[in-house]
Parts: sequence; C-alpha cells; structure tokens
Amino acid sequence: MPDSFQLEMIVAAEPQRVFSAWMDSREHAAFTGGGEAVVEPWAGGRFIAWDGYIHGILLGVDEGRRIVQTWRTSEFPPEARDSRLVVEFEPARGGTRVIVRHSDLPSSHVKKYERGWTEHYLKALARYFAKGAKQRTPAARAPESSWGRKAERPARHPQKAPARKAAPGKTTRKAAARKPARKPVRKTRPAPRRKASARRSRR
Repeated sequence: MPDSFQLEMIVAAEPQRVFSAWMDSREHAAFTGGGEAVVEPWAGGRFIAWDGYIHGILLGVDEGRRIVQTWRTSEFPPEARDSRLVVEFEPARGGTRVIVRHSDLPSSHVKKYERGWTEHYLKALARYFAKGAKQRTPAARAPESSWGRKAERPARHPQKAPARKAAPGKTTRKAAARKPARKPVRKTRPAPRRKASARRSRR
C-alpha cells in the first residue's frame, strides 16, 4: 500500500506572506482553527499543532520557499518511525501554490491524513487569506472529530460534598444569613395607677 501523497492549493497571497503565516505560532493556530500551536521557525525547532495532536522537528527552513520536518500524531503506532513532511511555496497566478508532500506514513493512516491536510490545512489556508488574513483568537480546543481522531469520553463531574449540618441549637453562617433579622420588641410601660383619694367617703 502507498505510504505517501502530494497535494496542492492556490492561496491568494505572496509566497513570503503565506510562509510567514505558516511559521508563526499564533497565525498557524488561527488559520487552521485547531487550537494552540507552537512553531519554532529554525532548523531544529519544535512544531506542535492541534493542541499537541501533531508534533515534529523542523529539519530545514528555506525562508519564503520551503519547510522540511518530521511529522507524527499521537495516533501513530509506537513502533512507527516519524513521517517526513515537505511544504513548498511557489509563485503562481493568483498568489502562491502551496505544495504538501507527505511520505513515510503508516499505510493504514494515509487516506485519513490526506483528507485532513485538504480540509484542515489547504482549504483553511485559502479561506484565511481570502478573508484578508486577519489574526483571530485560536480555538480553545481543537474539535475532536478533526483528522479522524477518536472522541474522548467526557470527564465525570465530581460529586458535591454534602452540606454540613449544624449542631443542635446552633446555626451555620449561611443559614443565619438567610434568616430575616428580628424586629426589636418595644417594651411598653404600664399605665400609672391612680392614687386613691385621701378622703374616702364616710359611710
């Protein structure tokens, strides 16, 4: 079975501009929409994309023209070696022809990654520059369905600790706060007794 493929797309921008967006961590995350990315734009630098799902090492960087790097995902079999990725930026009518050559892939992953490159990189890059290439805030997390990844099980929410019961005769602070304040009772003075008349009627 084949372990490689080649794809290309015309992007409406100059080669240097497209190259710069690819090699900038923030713009890389913005045009892919795939969460956080880290691109160290020099030979030996790290390449991390899609929240760590993709990672590799840059082997060679030809400014504005070509990138060569290792490439693998978290789904590669442990025994599989790193694949080889070459991305080229050529002047073309209408902008730049971006060429992706990907080889040394696990044969069972070739079709999935070919679709992934088309949908989540080349078409996304073309849309990004068609809209003026405005930098956007990258997604907090890459969609689970991207690149054919298996969806992760949602984490269980921890159970809330039961509320503490107050000891008999005592109230908690929250309960005390909820109780309406008692109105002070006004004490009324007893009416003064009338003094008996000093003179009582004689019988």
